[in-house]
Amino acid sequence: MNATGVQERHTETTKARRTTLRLPRELRLLWMATALGFALAFVVGWLKWHAGQVVYNWDPLSDPRFGDLLEYPGTYALLHTRAFFFNVVAKPWPYPMYSPVAYPPLSAALMAPIYLSGQPELMFLLLAAAWIVTAIIWVRRWMIRARIDVWTATLFPVTMAAMSFPIARLVHQGNIELLVWMLTATGTWAWARKKDGLAAILWGLAAAMKLFPLVLLALLLPRKRWGAFLLGTMTFVVATVWALWWLGPTIADAWHGSMVNVFGYQATRVGEWSLRELVANHSTIDIAKLAALILGYPLKKVALVYYGAGAVIFTAAFFGKLWRMPAANQLLAVSAFMAMFPAISYYHALVHLYAPLVLLGWVAVRAQRASIEVAGLRATMLLFVPLFVAFTVLTYPTLFLFCGLLQAFVLGLLFLCALQYRFEVPDSAAA
Repeated sequence: MNATGVQERHTETTKARRTTLRLPRELRLLWMATALGFALAFVVGWLKWHAGQVVYNWDPLSDPRFGDLLEYPGTYALLHTRAFFFNVVAKPWPYPMYSPVAYPPLSAALMAPIYLSGQPELMFLLLAAAWIVTAIIWVRRWMIRARIDVWTATLFPVTMAAMSFPIARLVHQGNIELLVWMLTATGTWAWARKKDGLAAILWGLAAAMKLFPLVLLALLLPRKRWGAFLLGTMTFVVATVWALWWLGPTIADAWHGSMVNVFGYQATRVGEWSLRELVANHSTIDIAKLAALILGYPLKKVALVYYGAGAVIFTAAFFGKLWRMPAANQLLAVSAFMAMFPAISYYHALVHLYAPLVLLGWVAVRAQRASIEVAGLRATMLLFVPLFVAFTVLTYPTLFLFCGLLQAFVLGLLFLCALQYRFEVPDSAAA
């Protein structure tokens, strides 16, 4: 080929790279369905209010602002003493003066600067704003690099975040899930970039804050990154021991107090069958409790059977099939399991589903480039819509329709989709 031909081919390649692409159909449908769900929250809320229903049934943000955050200022005045764990005095709502910190040790330790600042609400808002803006910028940059036009690449993540009820609820309540989300999402970014050691450390820290992110370390096993897996496990252990030492007054006191508070709270919720749990808790344990009630099985005995069955199912699914599946499948399955398996998993925990959604979005972009259709991708992405909509849209007690039960079912479907379909586009096809 002569010089002129080489120059012409180079010019054509440059133009092709600069040509922007439409948002893939899967993402456009997700965007429209999310907007519809967001609009329905206002319509349904108005109709329920007009019908004279109580606040809980029509306003998804009716709880006092920063309700979770403001449970603990009095407790943190007792930091580094046994009273921090054991000498708690419940006061009437809206906020107890002293309330036990029902989180693992590292959560309790990392929450301390927020309270010791003297302005916990402001500190939390600044942290939440910084993180959400950072996440939006990440997604925007990825979309621009994928040749989506700048306007769409900006509007899509901004509006998706603004219309997400789990994000709104997390910020409104001032829940510590924010820190866990920051660690798990950043760890997932590192994992996607093949920075497995960094991913392991971040996931280990997240697990020390709330235990369930430990399951993310399984994503390192199909890559045979045994050292990274061990690093994540050791990070979890070391971070927990450090937090126990820092919380004090002794490691033994902190350990005993943390276990009493964490598992005491868990036991209370597991044995509960209430409207709150049916609406707010998307854990599949509520499906197990419903079956137990029908069969006359004591609710207090459900937990052991539930955890054992869940561990067997996940192990069989992961090592039996997910091990050989694409990365998007593995992340989707593990994230869905992480959200639905813990016995206590409220609205804000659903923010962990955004990472696999982004990866599925990347599969959709590659499929569009290759002019192929990935089986099951569109339906799977639409399953995220009921997970991000306000609970008022999905709750009608007279019809025995409750948001928590419905979302638990949807999370189960996502897990099955990850096992059924292969969410990938061969490099040769996407070239």
